[in-house]
Amino acid sequence: MKAANSLRRKLLRWLLVALSALVAVGILTDYFMALEPAREVYDQHLLKLAYNLERSLPDDPGKWHEAYPQIERTLLRSEQDSYDAAKAAIFDLQGQFLAGVAGLPIQLPSADNKPYFYEAEYQGDPIRVVAIKSPTLEAVLYLAETTYKRNRLVQKTLIHMIVPELIFAIFSIVVLWIGVGRGLQPLAQIRAQINARSETDLSPMDEGKAPVEIREIIVALNSLLARLDHSLKLQNQFLANAAHQLRTPLAGLQMQLELASEQSPEERMQSHERMVVSTRRIVRLANQLLALARAEGEGEVNKFAELDISNAIEAMATEWLARADAKSIDLGFDLHPAKVSGSLWQIQEMLANLVDNALRYTPMQGNITIRCRQQEQEVVIEVEDNGPGIPPDQREQVFNRFYRLDEGPEGCGLGLSIVREIVRRHDGKVVLSTPLSKRGTLVQITLPAVETAFKSMV
Repeated sequence: MKAANSLRRKLLRWLLVALSALVAVGILTDYFMALEPAREVYDQHLLKLAYNLERSLPDDPGKWHEAYPQIERTLLRSEQDSYDAAKAAIFDLQGQFLAGVAGLPIQLPSADNKPYFYEAEYQGDPIRVVAIKSPTLEAVLYLAETTYKRNRLVQKTLIHMIVPELIFAIFSIVVLWIGVGRGLQPLAQIRAQINARSETDLSPMDEGKAPVEIREIIVALNSLLARLDHSLKLQNQFLANAAHQLRTPLAGLQMQLELASEQSPEERMQSHERMVVSTRRIVRLANQLLALARAEGEGEVNKFAELDISNAIEAMATEWLARADAKSIDLGFDLHPAKVSGSLWQIQEMLANLVDNALRYTPMQGNITIRCRQQEQEVVIEVEDNGPGIPPDQREQVFNRFYRLDEGPEGCGLGLSIVREIVRRHDGKVVLSTPLSKRGTLVQITLPAVETAFKSMV
């Protein structure tokens, strides 16, 4: 089972990694800080011992080999302890052995005659060697000492330095654990507030004394709750209006059915006609409610693709021409290639609602013209009629759901709402105006052309 993705664990993991790195760097720094002073002290002591050894040698180089054992007993062994041993050797300037320990590893000195130190190994033991070039003896004196005492001093010093750091690290871990827990408490409070709410409570959450970062989350969440509350109110209003719109034709249909058995044949015929009208209204309302729901959805039918508005209009022209002929309406087309990125179903539904409104409101012998064209980076769609028109003070209200003008044929008031929703989803705009003929309605829709639309999606 995969472990939960915990914010606390992530924070502690990164903090512990940083703390471990700091402790490791601190230990490494402590090691070199402890090593250097110990090396300096013991190097000075070793150099001093080498000078004493030089002064103890006889003036005659031929006697150095005989004098060395006595010098080692009196001078070197007195400096030894249970940890380290000291050995010396004398070589001439060409590297030839003269006296002392012959197997001692040597390095020839440079020309500056200064003492120098180096690390080596003798009989399996690590040693520190100092070499001094004696101008009076015309030879090089090498004095070596094992490094166990140095290392022991470094270890002791390092332990005394590391222990406080480890205590500090443990203390820091405890503080981090408590601090991260306290820092995440506002998230737990937000969770408690959300769990305590009912599914209908969309009121803003209390920011309280939350930190800035948490307050930004609460502000964003409150903004979402406000949008959800507004959307829920619109849905409730929509459902109430839809129920009201369905109730009227259904009640009339029920009444006509109940009275049908008591009516004369002439009255029954009139009732039948009224029932047909009510049924058509119910069917139209149901279809438009479904269309609006589909337009607001995210299903496969709403996927965008490249399409030509002129082709979409031509595919629906036959049905519109038949309805126009029934009212002796002159239905004309002025179509040019106009490519957009959009949902074919939504574009057809938008066009169907625009032309349906024009056919409904245009009187007998009227005129309707449908146009589409590409204008720079936009596609323009126009539906113009010479019907009664829409008063300027109501041109914004007609886009509201279930809003109908006082005059004209009876509808359900959803057509232009569907049009506006589809135009919004295609990043366009819709404008109502009066044609140049000063009569009727001109509906103009502008949508991004296909090049612009695809650039915005990249």
